[in-house]
Amino acid sequence: MLEAVGLNTEIVLVLIILFFTMVLFLINTVRVDVVSILVLVALGVCRLLPSEQLFSGFSSDAVISLIGIMIISAGLEKTGISGRVARWMLQFGGESPRKILILLMAAAAVSASFMRSVGTVALFMPIVNRINVRTGITKSFLILPMAFCAIIGGMLTMVGSASLIVLNSLIDNAARYYDNPELIHYAPFKLFSVFPVGVALLIAGMVYLYFVAPRLSNEKKQRSLNGSTKAHFKKFYGKDGDIFEVRVPEKSSLAGGTIKNLELKLGSSLSIIAMIQDNETQFPPLRGTTIKPNALLALMGSKEQITEFAKKYDLKVLPKLKAFAESLHPARAGLSEAVIPPSSQFVGTEARELHMRRNHRLHVLALCRGDTVIQGDELTTTVLRPGDTLGMYSTWEALNDFQKNPDFFVLTTSYPREKTFPSKIPYAIFFFFLAIALVVFGGFSISIGLFMGAVGMIATGVLSIDQAYEKVSWKTVFFLAGMIPLGRVMQTSGTAEWLSDYLIPDQIMLPPIVVQGFLAVVTNLASLVLSNIGATVFMVPVAMDIALNIGADPRIFALTAALASASTFMSQSNQINALIIGPGGYSSKTLFRIGSGMTVIYLSTMLGVLSALY
Repeated sequence: MLEAVGLNTEIVLVLIILFFTMVLFLINTVRVDVVSILVLVALGVCRLLPSEQLFSGFSSDAVISLIGIMIISAGLEKTGISGRVARWMLQFGGESPRKILILLMAAAAVSASFMRSVGTVALFMPIVNRINVRTGITKSFLILPMAFCAIIGGMLTMVGSASLIVLNSLIDNAARYYDNPELIHYAPFKLFSVFPVGVALLIAGMVYLYFVAPRLSNEKKQRSLNGSTKAHFKKFYGKDGDIFEVRVPEKSSLAGGTIKNLELKLGSSLSIIAMIQDNETQFPPLRGTTIKPNALLALMGSKEQITEFAKKYDLKVLPKLKAFAESLHPARAGLSEAVIPPSSQFVGTEARELHMRRNHRLHVLALCRGDTVIQGDELTTTVLRPGDTLGMYSTWEALNDFQKNPDFFVLTTSYPREKTFPSKIPYAIFFFFLAIALVVFGGFSISIGLFMGAVGMIATGVLSIDQAYEKVSWKTVFFLAGMIPLGRVMQTSGTAEWLSDYLIPDQIMLPPIVVQGFLAVVTNLASLVLSNIGATVFMVPVAMDIALNIGADPRIFALTAALASASTFMSQSNQINALIIGPGGYSSKTLFRIGSGMTVIYLSTMLGVLSALY
């Protein structure tokens, strides 16, 4: 048992730095990476660490592993795997909310085990949107369970959560300053060391979320992200932005006609956006295309106008978008505007000479000139002038290509611009599994394996080097690199030992499981203030000292602190909760109510499994 140490100048300085760090985290007026840099400066000025150790966090295994996993995650996302995952879920889950919920939670957890929870939630949000459009299942029913399972999924491996990524570095730092020779030789946790604990946590979490998810369906529904754009088009162009899926039966007089003839019948209030026939999607359809029987049309207009038009021409209006649900989803397509600049070579030519559909995959719905809106057949013969504004509908990919054209000035800027490259999926998957194999079977450290995988993705063009730099969250890197030296100085100064004696005095004899439970609760509460990384850095050294004082295993107590710090389900300030609260329409009360229950189940399961296994 270690002897208690009294306060000295170094401990007082470290406590002061810890206090101000906690205050800055709590008031949340200074960015966490800036706080971390201030901590580095304070440690250096107070001479609590030598210069060669002060900046060692930037070259630590934890930081290198974090950079590697961020690049690998970005590479997987870049290939468009999310769309394939959504189709897989709909294929196996059908339209059953319960089946889709289970598949979504499991897929998010598995993904988060290597992609980190924040990246996984960002990746799965478009998947939830697609499921919502295709099935009508409310997003509030799916988003929170998916996000919570992504947090838990980070506990399946040592690279899924920032708390676990930094754990080995903290244990190594602590071991160097203990007199116990056995502790120095403790092996670091391997990639799948926490897998049994993570599986138990995931099963318990999925069972809990399975039963509470129906209560979330009544949460306030969120307005479509492009609602303001639709209102703008309604006001200035007289175009209703709602789209309906319509089938052309054989008996319809439109069957056998052309898109041009259809547009003449649609008039100025309705527009055709896309067509599917012979298993081919035309978006937008060319005017000379013949409409075959049983073709599917995507028509834009108000429900009343579409219903009246369908009745007149014997068309069948489907209850919701199904065949067009993915291609016309707001994440992939929408309304936009472009202006004809004075320098455009098309000034003085007729609008039909632009050939927007054929050359640019854009459908011009109307032209706005001052207070005048020109549309329908009149639009094709209108001579273009500088300042004419074109109201268009297209995929975001087509608009992104179009904005590079110097003859037009695209006004719409807030749209998804990221392209996906499905052809790179084999490379991304290969280097993803190569990184895992190098760690599991090759005997390489986690940092080397992940960095090899990241370099492989860059070398094969899954990501360019510039894109790799952009995808690294340097804010998180600096935050982590600054916190690691703080954890080290807690050991070298004796602060961790002093705090452990303060929390669990020697004269109080408690069973190890009780002390471990107390540690888990304190760490969880600390994570609500310090963030999961901050709480891990702060509590792991303390946890190891407590374990040594009571004769328990310091590595398991350190793991307890790291796992407990990641269970930030209740706090709205948590990155993931902040990401989902808007799209899911959750109130703070709902987040706290569901999150507190999840926290109790998580901590109870964690303590039970750790006690049983270790």
